[in-house]
Amino acid sequence: MAGKEAFVRRDYYLNLLDKSTDSFKKGSAKNIALLGARKSGKTSILKEHLKNAKDVVAVYIDLGKISLNPENFSVEFIGNVIFHCLKKPLREYKKFLLLENIVRFEDELKSKNAFSLVKNVENELLKIKPNQKLLVESAFRFAEAWGKEANRKFLIALDNFENLLDLNNFSQIKDVISIIDFEARNVSYIAASSAVRQILALKKFECYEIKNLEKNEAAELVKSITGKAEQKTVDEIFALSNGHPLVTISISKKYNETKDAKKAFLIELLQKNNSVYNYCNESLNYYYNRARGQTLLKTILKTIANEELRLSEIAKKIYRSAPVTKSIIERLMEVDVIYKKDNKFYFADNVLRLWLKLTSQGYEFDEIPDDKILDEAAKEL
Repeated sequence: MAGKEAFVRRDYYLNLLDKSTDSFKKGSAKNIALLGARKSGKTSILKEHLKNAKDVVAVYIDLGKISLNPENFSVEFIGNVIFHCLKKPLREYKKFLLLENIVRFEDELKSKNAFSLVKNVENELLKIKPNQKLLVESAFRFAEAWGKEANRKFLIALDNFENLLDLNNFSQIKDVISIIDFEARNVSYIAASSAVRQILALKKFECYEIKNLEKNEAAELVKSITGKAEQKTVDEIFALSNGHPLVTISISKKYNETKDAKKAFLIELLQKNNSVYNYCNESLNYYYNRARGQTLLKTILKTIANEELRLSEIAKKIYRSAPVTKSIIERLMEVDVIYKKDNKFYFADNVLRLWLKLTSQGYEFDEIPDDKILDEAAKEL
């Protein structure tokens, strides 16, 4: 049971990655992107694949945590590659984030070309104005140089890939994607990102979108947590969660306490610091940070959360012209939070829609509310 709670096994996507890695090992490299909503299971799938990948050096880098200024990025990226290749214990990981430690691994690298790139980085960082493009270029060339000389293949997984584009904010780097050699023979990349449209537009990956759980997958997960829940309960949890893995898990756990699926969902959704509440709050901030003009964005999202409307109807409610409203809505569509269908606009994530709708109406609690308030909130579902 514990294993299934920790990882929702998605065999379809794991098989895709397995086939891609097998092709890479045989010499035909393909770069894969796993795209999908936040908390849809991308990282779990990625790590599960890397854990089981054989005959390759599996490197996992979370671009949400690595430094994204060129100087530190070049050091930390190379350090991560070395750390994973040498299979050092986690307690030593912090050593690989410092250049003075990395330069000491010359003998262990056993690759003059790879180490020369480390020295390139070291030499640039001694300058008052280092060549930022050269630093990033050296970082991305490192694994290929090492792999070619040592006859190794590197499978590099870049989680939260959209963060890499932050390097474009530096004047010497106009297009970080063009710096990466996606045709390298000894390196293959797997990107994972919630910025679906942004990554699709790069046209550098074979893209697969992670969907929410199918009904049978969700049922298996619910039963693994709740035990012998009735089919009616399983179906209700699936309907409330829309098959979202994290939401399905959270409702199921809370159901064990409440024995009422709808109340379990509302408590998770509306009580502060619960996992679904935090997921929605963080998701909204994620979308706001990726889009421009936050004040009107928030107003439009609250409007759409309450009812699906046409452009002219939204414009009227926010007291703006249709062209201005259209421009703002396009920003929201670009970051994947809403979509258009039959001339109306909808949330891509229905759980997030319900959270915004209810919290904007005052249904937000520090402690579990009483049944009367939950019944009121339930009428809005």
